[in-house]
Amino acid sequence: MQERAQKTRARILGTAAQLFSARGLNGATVDEIAAAAGVNKQRIYAYFGSKNGLFEAVLRDVFERVELFSRETVAKAERSPEKMTEIMVTGFLKVHAAHPDLWRLLAWANLEGPQCADALNQARKKENEQLRTLYERNVESGLLRPVGFETWLFTLLAVTCFRYSNELTLSHTLGWSPAGRGFEKDLARELNQLFTGRKNKK
Repeated sequence: MQERAQKTRARILGTAAQLFSARGLNGATVDEIAAAAGVNKQRIYAYFGSKNGLFEAVLRDVFERVELFSRETVAKAERSPEKMTEIMVTGFLKVHAAHPDLWRLLAWANLEGPQCADALNQARKKENEQLRTLYERNVESGLLRPVGFETWLFTLLAVTCFRYSNELTLSHTLGWSPAGRGFEKDLARELNQLFTGRKNKK
């Protein structure tokens, strides 16, 4: 693909990510996306086939750019296995802070249902294998409690996503904003303590 075409495709994906994260698949129209990206809508159909195809391409592109399970974070967890949970939670929180469109797109994708399953499954298969191997090794060595990998990962993903997707609700429930008071640092440290059974130093 020529450089100009690649730049056009990337611009369409970036624009679509913004509009889809704000309005969802059904709320954002191809006409709006084309106008905002500065392209003819036929160009969108030529690249992606349909609006559903564009939405799935946006999901794949976001997963590739965001790197929720980044090599750097996983490598850091491998070097400090006793702090694996703390490191992964901190990494997930940083990703959500830097990419606020991520949890919104994930929420819309779940609302859309099975039609987005392929894009989501590809991301999961690509990113989870190394982390699972590391986790199971730490369980076998006694550094982590014998909790299933799926339960551990679900807890980390749910907590970190919920912290950003429900910040207003949490502020009312807790009586203070989770953005302050060193909450994220304490959250990561105490979740690590929960899964290791050992008290970490602050």
